[in-house]
Amino acid sequence: MKKNYYLIAISSLLVTLFAVGATAQENRPAHLGFLYPLSTNGVRAADYSNDVSIHALTGLSGGERGLAVYGLGGLIKGDATGFQSAGLWLSVSGEVRGMQVSGLVNQAQQAGKSVQVAGLVNRSKETSGVQLSGIVNATASFRGAQLTGIANFSQQAEGIQLSGILNLAEEVNGIQISGLINKAKTVKGIQLSGLINIADSSDYPIGILNLIANGEKRLGISVDENLTQLISFRSGGHRMYGIIGLGSNFTHGDLPYAMETGIGIKLSDSKLFRLDLEASNVWGTNFKKWGGYSRTGIRLLPVLKLSRNLQLYAGPSLNYMNTQNPKGRDLAKLKIWDRHQMNTFKAIHWGLNAGLQIRVQ
Repeated sequence: MKKNYYLIAISSLLVTLFAVGATAQENRPAHLGFLYPLSTNGVRAADYSNDVSIHALTGLSGGERGLAVYGLGGLIKGDATGFQSAGLWLSVSGEVRGMQVSGLVNQAQQAGKSVQVAGLVNRSKETSGVQLSGIVNATASFRGAQLTGIANFSQQAEGIQLSGILNLAEEVNGIQISGLINKAKTVKGIQLSGLINIADSSDYPIGILNLIANGEKRLGISVDENLTQLISFRSGGHRMYGIIGLGSNFTHGDLPYAMETGIGIKLSDSKLFRLDLEASNVWGTNFKKWGGYSRTGIRLLPVLKLSRNLQLYAGPSLNYMNTQNPKGRDLAKLKIWDRHQMNTFKAIHWGLNAGLQIRVQ
């Protein structure tokens, strides 16, 4: 019995998908059906638009103007306004205005002032509104928001792209936010990622690595007031950049490994000087439970340009430190505030950071 039911459902999907009809020429108040063409509009279902459509499995129509509900899937050969819902998929050959909700896939020629919600994929040529999916949103151009668990794809993006892994666009006028990677050609706005931003032009990338074609990359070595030495890579656009560094501390033998991540912004720039403001977090550890420390702070760095590519910098920092290292007090010499509670030492303190870096792009 179940086998026969599945065969009927699959055949109905295929028939509906390949059914050909003209755009709606006549409106009807209601369209009720089981699966195409077993419905009140019969084989001519594609010739009518409807105010209300309810179908147990699949349905076909020339357009929808109000409420349309399909148990498995619906194919609308014209425009759709109002609310459409299906257990698996919805396909609209014309323009969608309203809301589409499906368990797997929404597809529309144009989604104007609409909301598309799908368990897997939303796909359209043009979107003005919101695309919300579990895996992928794809559109040639959109104005509004793309929100997905995995990836957003668009050529022209105006608004916000928010994804768990990847945002990909040609032209962005707005914000790209992803857990791992943002990629675009031209960005007029902000790129925020957990790992990498890639663009030909992007002035405000916020990530650990920012591979901006017309931006800047600097490789350098630095030291702070605790004599923690770091080899750091700074990469970004004309204004903002990311920081990642690895190093060590030979003075405190129980903290032999160090890592830094952060972001920075260029406040001013001239032929001989520039001024940077950075926020960073430095971890020092020996990979033992008691040995590590974390220092989060901001620093103001005047930069002297010794040559076109060689730069020297030094400046003060204000930091918050948290450590279980027995020598924690020695790591915060210029304290403003401190507290020793149980095995943890916390302090707000002044610091100093200086370094030499080479501009590699």
